[in-house]
Amino acid sequence: MNNLGCLFLEEGINFDLNMVSDCCIMHNDGRGLPILLENYHGELIDWEKLFDIKAKRVAKQKEKTIYDCEGCYRLAEYTFTGERKISNFHFSHCRLCNAKCIYCSEEYSGTNINYNTYPVIKDLIEKGYYKAGGEATFQGGEPTLMHNFDELVHLFTEHGTIVRIHTSGIKYSNTVEEALRQNKGTVVISLDSGCRETYKKIKQVDSFNKVCETIERYSNANPDNIIIKYILIPGINDNIKEIDKFFKLMKEYGIKTVALDIEVKYAMKYENKNVSEHVYLLVDYFEQLAEKLSINMLTYSFLSYVLKNREIKKRPLIKNKFVYGLYVRKHNDKSKNLIYRR
Repeated sequence: MNNLGCLFLEEGINFDLNMVSDCCIMHNDGRGLPILLENYHGELIDWEKLFDIKAKRVAKQKEKTIYDCEGCYRLAEYTFTGERKISNFHFSHCRLCNAKCIYCSEEYSGTNINYNTYPVIKDLIEKGYYKAGGEATFQGGEPTLMHNFDELVHLFTEHGTIVRIHTSGIKYSNTVEEALRQNKGTVVISLDSGCRETYKKIKQVDSFNKVCETIERYSNANPDNIIIKYILIPGINDNIKEIDKFFKLMKEYGIKTVALDIEVKYAMKYENKNVSEHVYLLVDYFEQLAEKLSINMLTYSFLSYVLKNREIKKRPLIKNKFVYGLYVRKHNDKSKNLIYRR
């Protein structure tokens, strides 16, 4: 018997582009996203048929890991309960966005897919297939532009589900602020900069001040449940000056947790051995500055992987300054087609 599994295989649902799946995870050479319904655009769901599909999949998983899940990092020792309920939700279907981030996938710029899931979740609750105590994660695109976003967030928080919202922060939501205030939600905002000029280069919209206002309001509501993200982008924000500005803002707004990552195109293209020492040095600086300012630091996805496999040692701060020749001369890494401008 196979004892590996995960909560999402039994109790998860992900609304995605033209389909519904058990989860939103892609892994291991394109595997993942075990599909439940194809050609889906927000129609009400026959829940019994959906749970029949899940039950057959779980039965196969108990014998041997199914193909879609092979190599997934979420697989672990798991006991399936046989309960026909949904407790964990992902909303990945909204491709509308109010920013034009240079690191974003093209699929977010050329489509307006944004079907309405509110009636679907309401139907799930009314028919008794809903299980409280789980999580609902909103991503995109920009989730605040989803049909009935505020109503959906309110529906979840009123029925005992924690909401996790990944947002640009450009559009402020009173409902999100209230979820934070009630300790029923968390918010992740990818600011990626410390000033308006750099923000405009990355996001390609002039909304830095709006986002800062949103961050301040959300932080005032619940500073423990907001994470501000900084994605390293070669040649734009991968320098000490910008990172200093970023942390100055974090202290000003009372942010307790920041997250660091590296731009996804480079994350997908380069293996650990090809990661420039410059990236490691900036990570060390970011980490040490966070520690100095008593701010928690997280690392995301690819960056977490390369840090586990790094070959260079961490570099200490010298008299509270990060002093290396790497930062006072132009550094070109032509092997990766990246140009670092200082």
